[in-house]
Amino acid sequence: MWTGRQTLGSIDNTLKQLREQFEQIDTQIQASSRKMVELRQQEGARYKNLARIRLDQLISGEIVNGLDTADRRVTELLADRDRALAALKQEIEQARTQESLLAKKREEQSNEVATAAEKLDSVEAEVQSELEQDGAYQVQFETASKSDSVARHSEEKTARSEEDRVTKGRPYEEDPLFSYLWKRGYGTSRYSGNPLTRFLDSRVAGLCSFEEARQNYSMLLEIPKRLREHAERLRSAAQKELEILKAMEEKAAEEGGIPSKRTALEEAVQRTDKTDIEIRGFEDQIQGLQEKRASFAEGKDTYFRTCIDTLSSAFQRENLGALRQYVLTTSTSEDDVIVYELSELNENEKEVENAIGQNRQIYERQLSRIRELEGVRSRYKQKRYDDIHSVFQNGDLISLLLSQFVSGTAGGDALWHTLQQEHRYRRIRSNPVFGSGGFGWGGTWRLPFPGGGGSMPFPIPRGGGWRHGPSRGGMGSGGGFRTGGGV
Repeated sequence: MWTGRQTLGSIDNTLKQLREQFEQIDTQIQASSRKMVELRQQEGARYKNLARIRLDQLISGEIVNGLDTADRRVTELLADRDRALAALKQEIEQARTQESLLAKKREEQSNEVATAAEKLDSVEAEVQSELEQDGAYQVQFETASKSDSVARHSEEKTARSEEDRVTKGRPYEEDPLFSYLWKRGYGTSRYSGNPLTRFLDSRVAGLCSFEEARQNYSMLLEIPKRLREHAERLRSAAQKELEILKAMEEKAAEEGGIPSKRTALEEAVQRTDKTDIEIRGFEDQIQGLQEKRASFAEGKDTYFRTCIDTLSSAFQRENLGALRQYVLTTSTSEDDVIVYELSELNENEKEVENAIGQNRQIYERQLSRIRELEGVRSRYKQKRYDDIHSVFQNGDLISLLLSQFVSGTAGGDALWHTLQQEHRYRRIRSNPVFGSGGFGWGGTWRLPFPGGGGSMPFPIPRGGGWRHGPSRGGMGSGGGFRTGGGV
C-alpha cells in the first residue's frame, strides 16, 4: 500500500525520467542534423577538388567560387543556428529552474498541509472522545438515531408502495374501457355528458365493472401519496433532531479549537493550490519552448532549411552537371577516389536522414508522453490524492503501470483509471462518520477530502456499517473506511 504522497513522488520521478530521455533524444537529433549539413559541405568540397583537377580554368573557377560562396553562407547560418539553439536552451533551463524551485516550495507547503491536517485530525479525535462521555449528547444521538430510523423505514415503505402502484396499476391503465371512463371522470362530480353519452357510458361501465375498479385504482393512487406525506413529516422531524445533534457537536468543536485548525488547513491548501497554478504556468511555458525546439529537431527551422537549400542550389548548377559528365569520361585514379568518396557521402547522408526520421518519431512520442503524464499529475493534485488520508491499495501495480508508461506500453488513461480504482481514504484518528456524520445528511466532521469545500467527496450510506455513534462502539470498530476510486 502506498500513501498519496508516495504515489505522487513516484509520478514525479517517472516524469523526471521521461524528461531525461527526451533530452537525450533531442541531443541525438541535433547532432544528426548538424552531421547532415556537414556531409553536404564535405560533398561540396569534393566537387571543388574535381573542378580544380579536371576542368578548364573558366569552368573550374566558376564552380569553385560558387561552392565557396555556398560553404561560407552555410557556415554563417550554422553559427546563427547554434546561437539560436543556445538561447532557446537557456530559456528552457531558466524555466525549468523556476519550475524546480516551485516544486521544492510545493513540497514544503505539502508538508505544512500534512501537519495542519494531522493537527485537525488529532483535535477532532479528542472532541469526539469527549462527546462519547457526554450523557446529554448520548441521549440526543439516540433520539436522532431513532428518529432517522423511523423516517428511513417510512421512506422505504413509501418506495415499495410507489413500486406497487406502478406494477398493480398497469392492468387498469392498459384496459381501454377503464382508461376511457377514468379520464372522463365517470362516477365523480367532474363527469359530464348528454343523455345519450351518459347512457352509453353506463353500458361501458357495466361491461368493465368500472365502479369497483375505480375504487381500487383510486386507493392504489392515494396510498403512495399519503405515505409520501407521512414520510416527509417524519424526515422533517428527524432532520430537526439531527440539527440539534449537530449544534451540540459544533459547540464542542468550537470549544475544542477545531475551527482555527480548519482555517489553518484551508489556508495551507490554498497556498499549495496557488503554487500548483504557478507550476502549471511554467510547464506550459516549457511546453511552448519545447515545441519551438522541436522545429530544430525536425529540421524545420529556417536556418537548417536555408543551409540545405543553399547547398542544393549550388549542386544543381549547370556547370556542376558538366563536371559530373566529364568525370565519367576520365580514367585517372585521383578523380576516381573523389567519385568514390562522393558515393560514400551520399550513402552516409541517407543513413543520417533515416536516423533523423526515426528519432523525430521517438522525439514526438516522448514529448507527447511528457504532456500526458503532466496531465495525470495535475488531475491527481486537483483531486487532492496526495492528502494524508489518501492511500493506494496496490502500489506494485501502480509501479508497474508507471514503468509501462515509460516504455510506451501503457497510456495516461489507463494509469489514471488505475489510480482511481486503487485509491482509498483511510481514517487516522478522528472518525468522519462519528455522530451526525453517520446519518448521510452532512455531519460535523469535515476531513480535508476533495470536493464540497473540504467535505467528504462521497455520500455516507445510512443504515450501514459506517454509522458509529457513542452508543455503537464510540469511534467504531475496525480500520479505516473506503470508497471506490473516483467517487
